Amino acid sequence: MRKIRTNIINPIDQDHTFIGLDYVIAWDDGIFNYIHPYQAGKDLDCEERLDEICIPGLIDIHTHLSQYWIRGRYEPSLLFWLEKNVFPEEALSQNPDFAEKIAEDFFQALFAAGTTTSVIYTAPYPQACEIAFSVAKKYGARAWIGMTLMDQNVNSELVQSTDYAYQKSLELYYKYHNASTLLDYIFSPRFALSCSVILMEKIARFAQDNSAWIQTHLSENQIEIANVLQLFGVDTYTQVYENVGLLTPKTILAHCIHLSSAEMDTLAKYDSCIAHCPDSNFFLKSGEFNYEALYSRNLNIGVGSDVAAGTTLNMLYHSKMVNYRQSVFSLSPERLFYHITLGNAILLGCQDKIGSLDLGKEADLCFLKLPPEPIPVDSLVSALCFYGYEFPVMETVIAGRTVYSR
Repeated sequence: MRKIRTNIINPIDQDHTFIGLDYVIAWDDGIFNYIHPYQAGKDLDCEERLDEICIPGLIDIHTHLSQYWIRGRYEPSLLFWLEKNVFPEEALSQNPDFAEKIAEDFFQALFAAGTTTSVIYTAPYPQACEIAFSVAKKYGARAWIGMTLMDQNVNSELVQSTDYAYQKSLELYYKYHNASTLLDYIFSPRFALSCSVILMEKIARFAQDNSAWIQTHLSENQIEIANVLQLFGVDTYTQVYENVGLLTPKTILAHCIHLSSAEMDTLAKYDSCIAHCPDSNFFLKSGEFNYEALYSRNLNIGVGSDVAAGTTLNMLYHSKMVNYRQSVFSLSPERLFYHITLGNAILLGCQDKIGSLDLGKEADLCFLKLPPEPIPVDSLVSALCFYGYEFPVMETVIAGRTVYSR
């Protein structure tokens, strides 16, 4: 058992956060079994870390492992950025050595940023996806991992036949679904432009029949949207996914920037989830996410780094960007912190296991060094979200196992 004397910041709900100064937190066999104010006569056997704070492990619901090394490669529009930077980079993951090295670097960087759970796209090669699972298992990551699917409108190095994309996805699902308590497979059609109706229908039907997770992109860029409408002969982008059956309560739709009111209502009808990626939206000049309108429909909004259009895996940075990318609507620090912890856990349906520091939950957490200057208690959550790198990660723990230590 580990028993640590420290300070804790714990999300309660989307507008409330508990701060406990001089607390003891302990876990055994990967489960929290003691969280209590320090008691001098009882807690003499603690590791003392009062110059740190303990928070739940951070959760990233949208990121691209195979793009990790091209963060910051600028191109001010999505489709041009994909053609110039992303597709050539993803093609390199055909090489198993390349795929393994980038996976190693990715997960180590993820843990160094305090992230304990992630939802990941890999390159469109089954072997690259399998390597990502292997590395994740070796290091003790908690993740949903999927092979990116593309059976049209992409160069020959990346394009898959419809049958190949579908069959390999099923093989990966059967191999990795329920094979580990920490890892699962997620079906990952990239976006409508790169996926045929037949492929999307097959994936949607299987996912619905098996209650499997799906991730894709929706309404990120105006040129992308225009191309989708022309290619599929529809009135809205969302209609494509509705027609093929991809909209489910276990579908994560990244970006969702340029949605009409009717499209927002459609997503609410199916209880689909949204991955808000503010840094990526800013980097590619894609547009502003309509948080207020989507939140008012009770849609399940989470936050993702979207590396590599997102420039860092640091989810505290992305929590700040959630607020910075709203021209008028303002989100409280408590809401921002909630989104990258308990809120993202709720979106993934695993709030009974992770997302907050509560007895009986799995011990996913990280320790951050407090800045040298004193911070008032009522400003601590705000400082955590807005300071950025002034709270360095000292240790990251997943299911009771240390995966990173500074």
